[in-house]
This record gives sequence, C-alpha cells and structure tokens, in this order.
Amino acid sequence: MWRSLVRTLQSPKTRNISSSSSASSNHILAYNPQQYWTEQGKTYKEQFRYNKKFELQEQMLIDYLKSNVSLSSSTSVLEVGCGFGRITKLLLLNLPKIKEYLAVDLSAHQIENAKEYVRPAEMLIKKEGKANPDIKFVVSNIQSLQVNKKYDLVIASEVLLHILPSEIKEVVNKFVNMSNRHVVNIDWYEEQTPKNVAPHNFIHNYEEIYKSIPSITRVNRIPIEKKKGSLLSSQLDTKQSIFHAQLNNQLVSEG
Repeated sequence: MWRSLVRTLQSPKTRNISSSSSASSNHILAYNPQQYWTEQGKTYKEQFRYNKKFELQEQMLIDYLKSNVSLSSSTSVLEVGCGFGRITKLLLLNLPKIKEYLAVDLSAHQIENAKEYVRPAEMLIKKEGKANPDIKFVVSNIQSLQVNKKYDLVIASEVLLHILPSEIKEVVNKFVNMSNRHVVNIDWYEEQTPKNVAPHNFIHNYEEIYKSIPSITRVNRIPIEKKKGSLLSSQLDTKQSIFHAQLNNQLVSEG
C-alpha cells in the first residue's frame, strides 16, 4: 500500500518543501512510514480515483510481463505493498499460469480491502476453469516480512518510492533475496528531483542499486508514457517507470 495518498500518478509535488539541506532533513524526520501508511490505510480505498494514467500503467505492466517475464505453469508471485488489491487482481486475471500468490501490506485495513476486491477475480477464474491459484494475504511491513521460500516474481507497485533513503538499499536487497528469477517495481522516477516533494515520496536510483547486487544479471527501465505520433513527444507521461531486475539462477541456487 505504501503509496501516495493523492492518486494522480504525477510527479509527487503535493507539498511545499524547501530545497535547503535543513529542510531536506526535516522532510525525512517528519515522515514515519509505519504510522503514516497505517493511518492512510483506513480511508485509502475510498479516496482512490482511477484515471487514464493508471490505465496506461496497468496496460504497460501486463504487456511487459507477458513479453519479458517467462512464466511456467507453477509460477509463484510475492507482491509487497498490495494496497487494496488493484495490481493483485490485475495479475491474477491476466497471468493465468500463476499457481501461488502472496500479497502483503502493512495496513490491516488494506489487507481486508484487498481480500474483498480480489474475491470476484478468484470466482471468475474458478468459473472459467482456469488454474486455481493459492492466494494468501499477510499483514506485515517489508522490514519484518519473513518468507520460507523464494518466489519466481517479486513485485511492488508504487512502494519503494516511499522507502526512506537510508533504508532503500536494504529493502531492495531483501526483494532480491526473496526471488529466484525476477524482481519488478513500478515507481516514480525523474532524472532531476523536483524542488517541492511530499515528505513521503523519494526518488531512488533503482538501476544503480540493482546493479550493485551480485546475483542480478540484467536491469531494464521502461518509462510509463504514451508517445504522440512520429514527433515522439510525450502525450501521456506518468513520471513513473517499470524497473525489472533478472537474477542469475545459478548464484541464487548456490546462495
């Protein structure tokens, strides 16, 4: 769930914060992720508004996964920060080879929302005679999360942008350690950080972090934007990217 409260999929410039170093420190000190998202989880689903940018995000994510993430008939997925289940439902309906799905969020309210939101998808999958995935929901933050296996795909949508800079490398490493094949995150990314940024939003250099991990063999970044004709000017720019890190299975097995 760890996502921006104002759901516009734009550069998160929702509060005025000075660009000075002291203000930057206050920006971080004022933000407690556990407290913030536990509180936001109580009303988050009711305040969510779907728009064309979410539609583009979902379309590009599914198209990318189908083309670039090999899925076997027994694929397992771990989603961190599932919120009310928007991405959970999207993947279950569009990737029929998923056999096991673990959705995690730090908000107990959001986990209950996700169970309710995903239930119709479960019923549809069963009705159409597709694979019947084992779907579980767990309340936990990423730092406390413990799993007893590695997953084929570890995915997080609009989660890592809310991780403190002092913790981001540790969290990304944990994502990688919980995967045996693929790690995918969707997050806000711009080359230059805007001056005015909400205190719960951060730009991290995901490519650099992934590349510093020995088990990662390849990293892709795909901007989530729609181009306009041959001029290649952006018609719809979400200020987000899909980041995909692939693991060396041999190193994972040896580890």
